[in-house]
Amino acid sequence: MKKITIITSLYKAEKYLKGFLENIVRQTIFSDCELFLLDANSPENEYDIIKPFLSYSNIRYERLEEDPGIYGCWNYMIENSDSKYITNANVDDKLFYNCIERHIDTLEEFSNFDLAYCINILSHTPPVEPELLSGQQQPYPSGDFSKSNMLSRNLPHNHPVWRRSIHEDCGLFNEKYFSASDYDFWLRASIEFGKEFILIPETLGIYYFNPEGMSTKSENRVWISKEETEIREKYKAMYYTDPCW
Repeated sequence: MKKITIITSLYKAEKYLKGFLENIVRQTIFSDCELFLLDANSPENEYDIIKPFLSYSNIRYERLEEDPGIYGCWNYMIENSDSKYITNANVDDKLFYNCIERHIDTLEEFSNFDLAYCINILSHTPPVEPELLSGQQQPYPSGDFSKSNMLSRNLPHNHPVWRRSIHEDCGLFNEKYFSASDYDFWLRASIEFGKEFILIPETLGIYYFNPEGMSTKSENRVWISKEETEIREKYKAMYYTDPCW
């Protein structure tokens, strides 16, 4: 059993896939990782890009006959893996090479936390490998964890690492939502179930604000905003009526 499963869903992912794979296999603890690639019936030919990387025994590829949506993919990969930790990774982002190791080290050191997240650089162009960064970098908005801060924004938005055991209490990602189910799950875990998250005060990733991404396309902003508002209002009601908070 590997220490961590990296879950990555694939749909029209050809453009960034090779660079993503090259980045992941350079993780300092890649030998302790399982990279689970789930093809959501993509119309592109991701498999041809992946095939040379399948020489790594810890890279796993499956293809579904129908697309269940991103959170259906995440749930499938969570239910069909058995590592102690889980993280999600997007094909158009980049991780610093010690990123996964630092997240796991933090959770191993602080057993009272269920999820760790870090500072990211915000990129408006396809990100380069970390060692090629130059000039002043724009940080992606984040902040220290608190339940009130979580109601303001999705703090662990990009590639957090969490304990698999969190799903035993909190369930899986709600497939009702198309774009904001991760936000729903982190709020459910923290506000409804009292799980604790920790910010690693280090820059360990590069988040690409991809104009073609599902959650960043301008034409999607109306329904994404509706999802986020519905989720936020649901957990605000819990937060402000629970005497423990």
